[in-house]
Amino acid sequence: MSILTDTDLRRIICTNEAELTDEKLLIQPFEDSCLTPMGYDLRVGCFYKTYVSKPNLMTIREGEQVIIKPRDTYLIGTFEQIRMPKDGSISALILSKVSKVAKGLSQVSTKVDPGWGEGELLIPVQNLSRDSISLDQGEAFCTIVFFKNESLPSSVYSSGSSRLNFVKLLAQANRESLNKDFQLGFISLLVLGSAIAIGYYFFGNSPGFGVTVAAGVAIEKVASGVAARIIGRR
Repeated sequence: MSILTDTDLRRIICTNEAELTDEKLLIQPFEDSCLTPMGYDLRVGCFYKTYVSKPNLMTIREGEQVIIKPRDTYLIGTFEQIRMPKDGSISALILSKVSKVAKGLSQVSTKVDPGWGEGELLIPVQNLSRDSISLDQGEAFCTIVFFKNESLPSSVYSSGSSRLNFVKLLAQANRESLNKDFQLGFISLLVLGSAIAIGYYFFGNSPGFGVTVAAGVAIEKVASGVAARIIGRR
């Protein structure tokens, strides 16, 4: 197994699907400045997902940033679509950029199987620092290094499996998020409703009713905050 240099890559890279053959490597859109002596710098794409703060799929528009909070892990989609040669002759690893590691951003090394043809890659990154780290949409944040396989693999990537699993993961995360929101909403309504009912029962329309409701609002905020931490919503 040998690493492909920029010279090697220029011979096999194509930049649109019309040029794609069994021996070609598709990188789209291709940016010449991202090609390095031993790989290609991948850029932040248009979507990401967090594991801690927000479980839903988030979109990034041009000019916007991904702000990675301390100790949080993000799954970031790449700006580029990658399609490996269909003949299974090339594998790849995705490695961290030193400039990002110096800031506390750790990218979990990820492999790209021979024959991968799904397009955007999903890159897990973790903020190990005590401060938030921002990444601009379109900013290079990791490097993909390509290897020439000494022999062909017994099988190549099975199209659809990874993306299908990711869609299932997002659907599950969305269901969990909705469930947590429902629980928090129910707790808020229960506390406020109880305060109103108790206040009206004991004080009617007297000033004591307003005091009871105000106390209920304060208790609701505390109870919601505690519940949010318990169920992992904050």
